[in-house]
Amino acid sequence: MRRPQELPRDLRGGPFGHEALTRAGLPRDRVRRQDVSPVSWGVHVHRLAVPDATEQQLLQRALILAQRLPECWISHTTAAQIHRWSLPRRVEQEGTVHLSQPAGTTHRIRRPDVTSHRLRIRPEDLEEFHGANVTTPVRTWLDLATLLSLDELVIIGDHLVRRPYPTYEGRRLPFATPEDLQDLVDTMRGAPGRRRAMSASKLVRVGSDSAKETKLRLALVRAGLPEPSLQVPARPDRRRSPCADMGYPELKIAVEYDGATHFTAEQARHDQRRDNLFISAGWMVLHFNAEDSAEGFSSAVQQVAEAIARRTRS
Repeated sequence: MRRPQELPRDLRGGPFGHEALTRAGLPRDRVRRQDVSPVSWGVHVHRLAVPDATEQQLLQRALILAQRLPECWISHTTAAQIHRWSLPRRVEQEGTVHLSQPAGTTHRIRRPDVTSHRLRIRPEDLEEFHGANVTTPVRTWLDLATLLSLDELVIIGDHLVRRPYPTYEGRRLPFATPEDLQDLVDTMRGAPGRRRAMSASKLVRVGSDSAKETKLRLALVRAGLPEPSLQVPARPDRRRSPCADMGYPELKIAVEYDGATHFTAEQARHDQRRDNLFISAGWMVLHFNAEDSAEGFSSAVQQVAEAIARRTRS
């Protein structure tokens, strides 16, 4: 079998179409060879320019298409992947790229494995990512309101507004403020999912460090209990006092959700020292874990309610 002619260097680093092959003196069917991968109709790329991992291939396709298609940006679940969010499996359409265009665009994107949207967008809702436009975290949160439940939207909202840990995350500022979320839903009247996003924005709080902490807080509130404060210090008068995930300072009840990392020997020792400080200061400390989460925090709600009643009577 005759070996195919090598692709020119300028076609090996990025996407190309049939017109580029013609200019290089190559036949159109050159794209059928094993060293070329299809991206979409009329768009191809050298296989060495595409990562091996499935997720990276998807993002590469999204970038290539967003760079080549006019007035187009990466959005929805594909933007969420760029922002490194964990989404429920039911909304992750494997192999599908989400691309958006301005509302009123005449020619809608119609390509295999592309979910297209036509949306009204503000200039500040887009940011540059490797030569393509992608929705900012705040705008991605709004766009996902059509795909996520209210609680799932609150979880992402909590993630956006929480204060980061600079030592571990390399940043000092949150991705957004509660005011940023509220401003977006106030501005984008008529946007798909706006009503759900508006409800979620009223439940977003600063101080929740994990999805399970958010779920526990929502379970307590929906059971009719007072909303707990978040990141509650054992001794408010001390600048570096350890904090509980949430609690009721006026009753000295601390509530902790212990994820998998809390069961390592090192973390267990750290948690023990923190709990001792709370207990010595007169606090009651309640711990919940994955088993409580699996039952929808029903036992946790009952135990917190009993603790509140006991402390209120004393």
